[in-house]
Amino acid sequence: MSVARVDPQQAVATIRRSLNGAPAQVAEGVARLIRNSSEDRLERLMSSPARRVILETIFWQMPKRLDRRRAAGAKASIRWRITGGPGDRVDTYQLQLEDGRCQVIRGENAPEPRVTLTVDGAEFLRIATGSSDATRAFFSGRVGVAGDIMAAAKLASMFIIPGRR
Repeated sequence: MSVARVDPQQAVATIRRSLNGAPAQVAEGVARLIRNSSEDRLERLMSSPARRVILETIFWQMPKRLDRRRAAGAKASIRWRITGGPGDRVDTYQLQLEDGRCQVIRGENAPEPRVTLTVDGAEFLRIATGSSDATRAFFSGRVGVAGDIMAAAKLASMFIIPGRR
């Protein structure tokens, strides 16, 4: 049996169309799947071709999950460096937060960030879905922080994370 190849850009566009306006239950369901997955399974997933689609989908949702009240008045740039990709690839995304708004920039072509977070793909999935606490991950060495550590500490409180109440 052969496996069909999926164009990552086409897959991202399809997911975006499917999820545009989808209820929070979708995010909660994905968070539940991540929580119930083994470490090995998450590592395999994040080193597969599906990684790009997953990261694009998560970062596409971030502006929608920003708690505008908590982010009001905030101005920060946070770069995520997500390691562990196929061929040791590192994916880079930057969040530009300004007065209750969030813009996502993919790649290194963004202004110098206030803080850079470096994290393995599987750990990033757990943080993004509320299965792992970023502060605990930092203190246990699973997240590296360069730059303004206080900006990093405030980051989690500005987003509505699936699986967290």
